[in-house]
Amino acid sequence: MHFVLKAQTLTVHIARPVAEVYDFLSDPANLGRWTFARNGRHEPRAGLLVWSFDGPEGRRVELHFTRPNPFFVLDYKLAQNGEISHAGYARLIPAGDGTVLTHTAVQQPGASDAQFDSEAEWVMADLMVLKTLMEAK
Repeated sequence: MHFVLKAQTLTVHIARPVAEVYDFLSDPANLGRWTFARNGRHEPRAGLLVWSFDGPEGRRVELHFTRPNPFFVLDYKLAQNGEISHAGYARLIPAGDGTVLTHTAVQQPGASDAQFDSEAEWVMADLMVLKTLMEAK
């Protein structure tokens, strides 16, 4: 028997060049400008970047994501107490003078459908903040 987790892909079109969007997103210092990860700090670790911040209820959260790369790949995982609570897989695709950002999330074991749907809503809200911020440049 195979167990396949639920996944959902969100797509946002950003009217900025892909290299510019990628440079902004691949710098963890920018997270607080468009996500809930405010007042955090980043710490380089073995092949990954780790951004630590205070999450809900004051719990420490770590955001692990890939190093900058030539493929416009921005994968990440959120962890609390060493447990992965959210995983996301983002790709930037050149589209003329703009960028198509796709974000795929995979429902984690133990997460309810309602939790997964709620996470998709806050990710889309963050992506819309990102779009507005990038297009205002």
